[in-house]
Amino acid sequence: MLEGLDKVLNRTSRLRRDIKHVERPMKAAGTYMIGSIVKNFNAGGRPTKWAKLDDSTIAGRRRGKKKGGIKILVDMGQLRNSNSMRLRSDGVEVGTNMVQAKRQHFGYPGHPGPGGAKTPARPFMLLQDEDSEGIAKIFSRHLSRG
Repeated sequence: MLEGLDKVLNRTSRLRRDIKHVERPMKAAGTYMIGSIVKNFNAGGRPTKWAKLDDSTIAGRRRGKKKGGIKILVDMGQLRNSNSMRLRSDGVEVGTNMVQAKRQHFGYPGHPGPGGAKTPARPFMLLQDEDSEGIAKIFSRHLSRG
């Protein structure tokens, strides 16, 4: 047998098994992404800070009891804690199914009448530049095992 061929065949066999078990690094990457999104909430927007809350929003926090904090996009923490992950055959999907998520993320121009208040865009469902390195490390560790 050629020198080192047994190592190559052994590693190829392990890579074949690793490809079948790609859900492990996918799940780890999804968990990493959710952590980054939570950091966006904790920082009040990254890399750019979100627009400040309107006085009427602060006054209405916690159903008008004025017990809510002034953290932007966090009153009771439902939106921040609503992140979910779904493994797919071609990757991992991270998102939220909260009704207000789209309006908060992209903003809303407003209109007269109930529920028509203008909402500034506060993008929270995004990854930072440094996250690509962290996710790459997850896959690198997975592929370099053995």
